[in-house]
Amino acid sequence: MLLHIIANPRPRGQSRSIRVGDALIEGYCEANPNAEVVEFNLFSEDLPMVDEAGVNTRIHQARGQELEGEEKQRFEHFMKYIEPLQKCDHLVITTPMWNFAPPWKLKQWIDTVTQARVTFEYTADGPRGLLKCEKAAIVGSRGGMYPEDGDPRQTHDFLTTYLKFALSWIGIDHVETCFADGVDAKRDQQEEIVKAAMEKAKKIGKSF
Repeated sequence: MLLHIIANPRPRGQSRSIRVGDALIEGYCEANPNAEVVEFNLFSEDLPMVDEAGVNTRIHQARGQELEGEEKQRFEHFMKYIEPLQKCDHLVITTPMWNFAPPWKLKQWIDTVTQARVTFEYTADGPRGLLKCEKAAIVGSRGGMYPEDGDPRQTHDFLTTYLKFALSWIGIDHVETCFADGVDAKRDQQEEIVKAAMEKAKKIGKSF
């Protein structure tokens, strides 16, 4: 199963990021015609990390306390987003970069699914991710230019560095990236940039 996480509130026809993400999904489905694709657009989801009760539920579960009543119900809400991650073989995160980092809804999703004793654990040898997802891809568009081999302190790309580390923490180490970079800095080349990224993303999808 492929899990597709979208972190963009704009409609499909208007979002450059989603165009790139959809191209990857298209390539994946062409190569795996019987595969299941599960999609969540986070801006349409009521994610649980929003208040003190949600934070306390997470803390109590992480400490091994038995959850009852409202906390038990709230943790079931957490599991709505964790269970697809536990089941998926492949993960695609489609996102723009907002102010050098992930959109707030994507950070909220990371806070929801990064759960001690569920998606990672502490051991005598250090923290260990518990997810079995084989591969992940982070795709989308960015207004400026951000070379993949650049130091984030120089390129101001805190999106992919953060997401790669967060995914590695929960056990997903094989992560590819594909962005339409410079779509605002090079407006006269915008469509060509997006189409090139879509072509690359489709190839990534076929190789998943």
